[in-house]
Amino acid sequence: MLSYSVMNKIQDIADQASVDSRTSYDEYIRLFSIAFDKEFKRYYPLHEVQRYARSYGYAAKPERNKQGKL
Repeated sequence: MLSYSVMNKIQDIADQASVDSRTSYDEYIRLFSIAFDKEFKRYYPLHEVQRYARSYGYAAKPERNKQGKL
């Protein structure tokens, strides 16, 4: 189970990405995913935070590269 502070950090990243992207959903996903990867690159267990972040639109690096536009 994730700590309250980790969940709040993910929500803060999502909020900032929403503001920075203005109205573009693709840009929001890109900004959120990049900021998430940067913030949690050394977090263990990573799969738990990624699962929670997916509810905010997180796309892992391989998914972003496969789509080509993110």
